[in-house]
Amino acid sequence: MTATRAERKARTARRRPVRRFLVITHRWMSLLLGLVLLAITTSGAILLYRPELEKLGHGDAYAASAGPATVDVVEAREIVLQAHPDFAADGVWLEHGVYRVTDYESWWTVDPATGEILGHLSGTPKWIQFLDNLHECFLACEDYPGYIAALNEPVPLTRWAGFDGEELTWGGLALAVLGLMLLYLSLTGLWLWFPRPRRFKQAVSVRWKRGRFARDTDLHNVVGLLALGLLVVWAYTGAGYATELMEKGWYAVTPGSAHPEVDAVSAKAEKGTPDITPREAADAAQARYPDLKLVNMDVPVKGDRTGAYTFYFQRGLDPWGNNDYPGNVGVFVDRHTGETGDFYGFADEPVAQRIWEDWNYPTHSGYVVNGWWRIIWLLAGLAPLVLAWTGVSTWLVRRRTRRARRKAAKAGAVPPPVPDTVAEVLADDPEQDPELATVLTSPGDDSRPS
Repeated sequence: MTATRAERKARTARRRPVRRFLVITHRWMSLLLGLVLLAITTSGAILLYRPELEKLGHGDAYAASAGPATVDVVEAREIVLQAHPDFAADGVWLEHGVYRVTDYESWWTVDPATGEILGHLSGTPKWIQFLDNLHECFLACEDYPGYIAALNEPVPLTRWAGFDGEELTWGGLALAVLGLMLLYLSLTGLWLWFPRPRRFKQAVSVRWKRGRFARDTDLHNVVGLLALGLLVVWAYTGAGYATELMEKGWYAVTPGSAHPEVDAVSAKAEKGTPDITPREAADAAQARYPDLKLVNMDVPVKGDRTGAYTFYFQRGLDPWGNNDYPGNVGVFVDRHTGETGDFYGFADEPVAQRIWEDWNYPTHSGYVVNGWWRIIWLLAGLAPLVLAWTGVSTWLVRRRTRRARRKAAKAGAVPPPVPDTVAEVLADDPEQDPELATVLTSPGDDSRPS
């Protein structure tokens, strides 16, 4: 006997346990942990424009003239020290067109063209520090607003997942789990969306005039698809900032092994051995890479005889160029002898390491592009808000339909029909709601839409 179309649909639904599992886990993981994940992704969307937000109200400090540079990092530091001899000028960065001379809590800005001190910034606003603490540490960063000491405690038996054999903190564990959760939701969302070739056009369009359920179903699919690439990058790299497992996984599936790390330290010397001057150190570093642009200098800490001068240069396309800390080649200079060595951006490092170390954070943060192009990152960062809204909206419609039908059946009345737009979705994917899908495939049910 030939099976009817409805019977074939019913059997197909029963033969898709994997899809049903993905639907359930995708939906309930979003519902149960969605608010926490939204807090992380939304705070990250705001932090995409952290450099611009920090400059609000301090425009004069970044109002550099457009002329060619006449002073370098060493001279910029000396200019600030001459004007403010008690300032601990630990580092100098060429950042957004000005030299930022900093003690890493506050900074003075210097015009590279004129050598004029432009202004002073006392540090990052507290509300941005709170977002940093939430997004980067899950409130486990000490000395930051919102710090919760319990989240900075180590998690037992997690040395296998921590960096350099250290245990994860509870905050780090939460971020790792949330990153993996976002990765799972992104990949399962792609799997559940992926249409048959003849339905591709329908799968990438929005039915704006077919009612709430159709509109929100399509918006969920289209917005998720558009943001998918960055969501996957954020999920993987974000988890990688909390656990070393992601880095190990990256190197396990990419060719080549990472270049061994090099400690940027000076050789031990007898107490009282004089230091070379910052100018001598900068000249030694520049001699190592005479054709590269010097964009940073950090001086060694007083009292640390093994501390070294460190410098950053820009080589080719610098993915850190729009960040507060530009430079993709790191050179250290022995504070006693002037001998030089590389500690970052090695010429012989494999492509896999260069992608992970050079492009990981700049891509995650959006600083790999300028502020205008970063709007793409901003929209993707806000996409989880749309996904949450549309996901809950469509779930509520199905839930209300099921409850109305159960209530009518319990009262002995004819159950209300399944809305046409819900029926259209379930006809293609009955695993979205097997209970209502069964209604649509039951030949004797008068509640089906005509």
